Amino acid sequence: MTESKRKRIEWVDAAKGLTILLVIAGHTLNSGTFTRNIIFSFHIPLFFILSGYTFRPSSNWADFFYRTKKDAAHLLIPYLLTAAVIAAAKIVIRHLAPLAVLKDMAEAVIWASGTGDGIHEPIGVLWFLVSLFTARTIVNAVYTMYKGDLERRAPYLIAFISLIGFGIGGFDWNWLIFNLDVSMAACGYVLAGMILRSHLDDLRKYDRILIPVFMILWMFLMFHFGYIEMSGRWYPEFSLGILESFCGSYCVIRLVQALCYPEKLKKALCWLGAHSLILMCVHSAEDSLFAFWKSLPPFPAVCARIAVDLVIAGILAAGLDRLKKENREHA
Repeated sequence: MTESKRKRIEWVDAAKGLTILLVIAGHTLNSGTFTRNIIFSFHIPLFFILSGYTFRPSSNWADFFYRTKKDAAHLLIPYLLTAAVIAAAKIVIRHLAPLAVLKDMAEAVIWASGTGDGIHEPIGVLWFLVSLFTARTIVNAVYTMYKGDLERRAPYLIAFISLIGFGIGGFDWNWLIFNLDVSMAACGYVLAGMILRSHLDDLRKYDRILIPVFMILWMFLMFHFGYIEMSGRWYPEFSLGILESFCGSYCVIRLVQALCYPEKLKKALCWLGAHSLILMCVHSAEDSLFAFWKSLPPFPAVCARIAVDLVIAGILAAGLDRLKKENREHA
């Protein structure tokens, strides 16, 4: 059964909704501030973990290619469309030289790196869509290859691929095209989400111990070693950084599950999570084109930026929902 046919998991949508808001906030706050450091210590790993939580490997190669095609349509088409919008806006609004803009954007799209390496143009926030697509495809390919009695070997190969990705990215200017090294590294978080799905309910009985321990570990490691930042291939104290991101992600997951009890808050977060892809694309375009929030104090800047992104995303989501409804009526 494909993911679109399964019932959505409310707390997963809520977690995505909260996290996309924190992504916008993190990109607005000054580097090195306490709040930004907390956000960056878990937000991208949590997105990959949540994707793994809802991920089901293909049953055969035919299904694998179908799923890959579907993921490409869901993630890569918005990636290319948003890049095209950014390029067009730079030409029309900023009056930049068209050929130079198109050359830089084509290079950025091909390399798909969140930050520049001094040689290639970065794509910015959109890197996540490429890495999510590639990581899901790699994990799915491994599980499709290891079926039956061999399936127990799949997690070990995926973990190895993840380590190789972290290793490649850890060397300066040795990054791979289409952000492949980061995508390989992300496979480990997708795998962690799949494993968490099997054990999350069982872990609840130990949360009185786990949550305080994970919270202390999370804060201690963040204050003493920093955090891993996948877009820039910054992996200080590698194993401790991984542990820190897992601890932070688990604590946020439990927090979101607790926040889901008030019905209005749950509905708001679930809506954001269900439309997090649109919001991420809007934020990416806004991040590349405007800087209206830089003249504001930190808290008003975060609120203003979130408000602008939400309004634009809401208009786009309403328009897309209307188009889908019309297509269903004419089908």
